[in-house]
Formats: sequence, structure tokens, C-alpha cells
Amino acid sequence: MKIRKKYQASANAEINLTALLDVVFSILAFFILISAALTLPSRIGIDLPISDRNNQGNSNSENLQPEDVFVITLDPSGQMLRDGKLMPTQQLAQDISKFLATSAKGMIVLSADDSNVSYQIVIIRLSELRAIAGNRVAIATSRS
Repeated sequence: MKIRKKYQASANAEINLTALLDVVFSILAFFILISAALTLPSRIGIDLPISDRNNQGNSNSENLQPEDVFVITLDPSGQMLRDGKLMPTQQLAQDISKFLATSAKGMIVLSADDSNVSYQIVIIRLSELRAIAGNRVAIATSRS
């Protein structure tokens, strides 16, 4: 008895994977979206100030006197100025150390009111000041 082949193999037979790839990419997109929703965004170690519009904030700056503030201004080229005078970095570091030694509540304030000062320069100068004064460094802002 002879068994007949119902289907004959074609020389041009191919498997269409389009539908399979659609399903695989849909599942991949689903897992990417779910994993992004389940993870918390990484936090940067910055303590943002609390608005004290009604003078109810617990800010340490309320107790500061003008003699407790050491203001450093940045010019557009990134140079640090003290009382409008350009100061070498070494001299500025010595002045800051002396100031912090004499003032128990002293703060170093970095002022970059000029809109031509780039953010990168502000961050670099801020890190330099933090290396000298630790957490007693603040940034002065102005209302726009």
C-alpha cells in the first residue's frame, strides 16, 4: 500500500516571522514601560529650601547677621570676586578658612547674578568652595 503525500514541499517555502516579531516587540515594550513605572527616580543629594512666604519656614538664614556672610561674586568669565576685587584662588581659600574659624555660624555665599555666567562654571566654583567650607556654602539667587 502506497501512502500518498497530501502536501508537497515547495522549493520556495518560507516562514513569515512578521506576526511573531510584532508580538515579541509588544511584550518588550510592555516590560520596559512597567519597569520604568516601578523604579523610583534617583535622587540627587540636594536639600531644597522651604518656602517661607508667611515667615513660617525653619531656615537657618533667619539667624544670620551680615557679618556672618562671606559673599563671593562670579563674573561672566568665571573669576571669583570679593568686594568687587579679583582674588587668587589661594588667597580666597585662606580668607575663607580665617572667616569660618572666627564665625561659628558663618556662611559662604556664591552669587552669580550675571545671566552670562554658565551653569557649568557655577557648579565648578561651587564644588571648589565646598572643598574648602564643606556644607557651609550657599548659592544666592535673584528674582527674575
